[in-house]
Amino acid sequence: MKNKKITMTDIAKLAGVSQPTVSRAINNPHLVKASVREEIEKIIEEYNFIPDENAKTMRGLGSRILGLIVFDFSNYFYLEMVKFAEKIARKKGYTLILMNSEGNSYLEKSHIKTLLARNVEGILIAPVDIKNLDFLRETKIPYTVINNIFENHNCVYTSLEAGGEFACNYLISQGYEKIGYIGNFSEQKNLKLSGFKNALKNNNMSFDEKLMVHINTKTMETNSLETYLKNNSIENCSFVASNDEIAHLFLQAVKNLYGPEKNISIVGFDNTIVSSLMNFSSIEQPMESMIEKAIEILFLNNNQIKQISLEPKLVIRK
Repeated sequence: MKNKKITMTDIAKLAGVSQPTVSRAINNPHLVKASVREEIEKIIEEYNFIPDENAKTMRGLGSRILGLIVFDFSNYFYLEMVKFAEKIARKKGYTLILMNSEGNSYLEKSHIKTLLARNVEGILIAPVDIKNLDFLRETKIPYTVINNIFENHNCVYTSLEAGGEFACNYLISQGYEKIGYIGNFSEQKNLKLSGFKNALKNNNMSFDEKLMVHINTKTMETNSLETYLKNNSIENCSFVASNDEIAHLFLQAVKNLYGPEKNISIVGFDNTIVSSLMNFSSIEQPMESMIEKAIEILFLNNNQIKQISLEPKLVIRK
């Protein structure tokens, strides 16, 4: 039998049970007596049995596949998202298909269609275009938006406004009176910047346009950082950066211009491996909890829109 592809019927005969029992042991193991399940698992391992997922889907059992579409693989934040999504999906008995939209609306829609063709049971998405979310809603496939807020769509997100406040308040508590912000100011809903401004206002401090450093968060072009540093004094200043990579780029630009002895206090965002290696403080988003709740929403099987806001925390590094 080892020279041919083994079937569930074969496994049932070897284990001395019915074929439906083998099916339950594979798809719903908690419904099968432990001793029986262990014997079936032993046979599966010995004969390298691989379930036919297409056949399961045709029988209406579901593909046991989820899709994940992220914005940008080059961003460590999204790599963290992938790590937890795969881990949590696997624990729930699902395989994860991963797609990278590269910030492109057309590619994002193409990925959605590909996942639908693969009969996924649900889609997690860090979206580029709200039109693609509207398209998803029309397909009736369960989906959850991760790390963003869109009206009339299921969303799980971190309160970025609170994160901006935490970061700015921390620098204020350290005695800094000149605090700048580094990021993309062209975004319509810049919640991190809004939180930053709220913290200044609540502490009776003014918003200084001269301390605002623009950088394109998509291209990460550093010319604007270098130009700012050449034209402005940063003596006794501290900064909040809209993500860890931008914080790192800014610190590198400071080092290149002033030398390694120049120290700048900075708080990043997302608490990725970048902030850990470079040893600067950062706002941490509860990624694992975000993914867990996003997947839970996929299986609610109701028409009620769920929007869940999670609280960030500040990870302080000296």
